[in-house]
Amino acid sequence: MKELERTKRISISAVLFLVVIIIGVLTFKKPQFVFHKNSATTLEKIVKQDYILTLNDLDTLDSSKYAIIDIRSNYEYEKGHIEDAINIYTHEVFNKGSIEFLNQLRVDRKTAILYAEHPDVANSAWMLLYQMGYENIKILCIETDYINKTFHVKNSPLEKPYVNFAQVMDSAKTDQSASIKKEKPKKKVITVQKKKKRVPEGGC
Repeated sequence: MKELERTKRISISAVLFLVVIIIGVLTFKKPQFVFHKNSATTLEKIVKQDYILTLNDLDTLDSSKYAIIDIRSNYEYEKGHIEDAINIYTHEVFNKGSIEFLNQLRVDRKTAILYAEHPDVANSAWMLLYQMGYENIKILCIETDYINKTFHVKNSPLEKPYVNFAQVMDSAKTDQSASIKKEKPKKKVITVQKKKKRVPEGGC
């Protein structure tokens, strides 16, 4: 009888465990946005800088092969923007309509060209979209301004970084490997002799 009851309990436990797993699988929701590019791949792309366009580059492209996206706020966009530019504010990139538009551009094999008030702002949005798998994204290296309440754009010079990061990383690796090879200095051990307790003198 005891063995039968034990078998029943094990069976019930196994069934309950399977039910929990099935419920978990059925109710599991995949994340809506997944990064497809790691930091190393993104860094390689940044170093190449082949995703950056100037106004002169834009003039040489076929307008049917790209879409210009103004990632500034709606307020700034209404004040002035590049002709035929579509406004998708950076904070609205993950909206359903924005994602559908970007996906359609990818299907149509069109390039999405981002611009903002400064290339650094556009670069942040580009990096996010690139890591999400949108390889058809470029940025327009421009600065926007208002002269006499009229919208103006101009090319923004690409500045070289003050620090050569590749050289710094190489020297750091060399220093680290050199420090590992060095032998650790041996610690001197000093033995201290304990003083013997004196036996109390005297008697009764």
